[in-house]
Amino acid sequence: MEEISLSPGEIRLLKLLIDYGGTSRLDDLPLDKSKVSAWAFLLRDRGIVEVREESRIYYKLTERGLRHLTEGLPEEKLIRELKLAGGEAPINVLREKLGEEFNVAVGEAKRKDLIQISDGKVRLQGDDIPERKVIEALGKEGKSQLDWVDKGLIDRLKRRGLIEAEEERSYVVILTELGRRIASGEVSVVEEVGKLTRDLIIAGEWKKKRLKRYDLKAEPPLVIAGKPHPYQEFLEEVREILIGMGFVEVKSPIVEAEFWNFDVLFQAQDHPAREVHDSYQVKVPSRPADLSKYGQLVEKVSKTHENGWITGSRGWEYKWSFDIARRLMLRSQMTAASARTLASGLPVPYKIFAIDKVFRPETPDKTHAIEFHQCEGVVLAENMSVRHLMGFLAEFAKQLGFDQVKFRPAYFPFTEPSVEAYVKHPELGWIEIAGSGMFRPEMMIPLGYEYPRVQALAWGIGIGRLAMMRLGIDDIRELHSQNLEFLRNSRVR
Repeated sequence: MEEISLSPGEIRLLKLLIDYGGTSRLDDLPLDKSKVSAWAFLLRDRGIVEVREESRIYYKLTERGLRHLTEGLPEEKLIRELKLAGGEAPINVLREKLGEEFNVAVGEAKRKDLIQISDGKVRLQGDDIPERKVIEALGKEGKSQLDWVDKGLIDRLKRRGLIEAEEERSYVVILTELGRRIASGEVSVVEEVGKLTRDLIIAGEWKKKRLKRYDLKAEPPLVIAGKPHPYQEFLEEVREILIGMGFVEVKSPIVEAEFWNFDVLFQAQDHPAREVHDSYQVKVPSRPADLSKYGQLVEKVSKTHENGWITGSRGWEYKWSFDIARRLMLRSQMTAASARTLASGLPVPYKIFAIDKVFRPETPDKTHAIEFHQCEGVVLAENMSVRHLMGFLAEFAKQLGFDQVKFRPAYFPFTEPSVEAYVKHPELGWIEIAGSGMFRPEMMIPLGYEYPRVQALAWGIGIGRLAMMRLGIDDIRELHSQNLEFLRNSRVR
């Protein structure tokens, strides 16, 4: 008689499949879900079963559906009020009782011919609401294919946001001709084992077993080891370079007070960058920032904004608002971290940097993103000039492998003089990577530094644009790609 050897798990699955008439969904079999799929595909490879993938659509209640399950649908509430009123009621009374659900309730009830409206009154004509049966059934079952429900009603429930569909994929296993021959006894099954154990040898059971054959020529499975994200590798390299140049990393909160993000930087409260279209204001938490322990600094900053205080400036010549300064926002620049750190009273000389996410409502394109990393650097020292600033930036770019760097004059509210730095991308050409400059006296003096003897040069680098060149990509959005091939093959050059 013809024989075939199978593992204990394969035999177990095969017997169950025979008991189920030769066809079954894997999910319906009383077996370990993590093992049954492997056994099914092993039987498929031996030609004993056929494995087909199938999908089923199930429906479940949405949050709105769950609410209306307990509270009642808007049209049910309308019908309830009409019944309490004896079958009819004025429109204005019903509108007051149903509130914002009134229009939906009337629309649905009219479509179902449950009401009639005339002379400013609503009259009840029926109370059959088919949606109720469906949401009650789903409330009991959790989910269902709704085979018994008309498709038009299902579509209506979906449009109303009461139910949502979810697809479940499963495998169906079917005995092949060989499988049926095994089931009928034409082909006998011998149990095979992967290894001889002590118990099998002592009991003599090894004589009844068949050792599993191994294909020594078979390729092992491809194992792809985990590795850091290429962009994260680049950011760590930037950190190492700056630490190697003597900088100390500092941090600041993502949800920041406008005081640190703008006011300390001598950025006027009516500056366009402080409008909602250039920064994200925060609704939650609704409470303003607590600046009580910075009272002296707040007073100095307010005077500097209003009349220049002792900085030699005229300030912005407006009435500074404490309430605006306390507003919460998503940090739009890492200079906020520099401001916080400088306010703590740093020794001179000192160098700090920060690498973290900032948020701006940009229009996303190849070189702009709404959420991106910025690298902020500040050098605090005596008797510096803009030449020192350009020297630091050129050295930093050189250590990252960018030899072509150029600068041009620029304007920023809190630096003077100010320059923009550019590096050359092989495909996109010259790309701006940094805004930089020397912090103005209106910022340095309120923070407690003896200006102009002590000065601070600073830069904010769009570090993602440098990463684009190192990774050989021309679209900044690819830095956050979930494409596995890109993640596996990308390397920081």
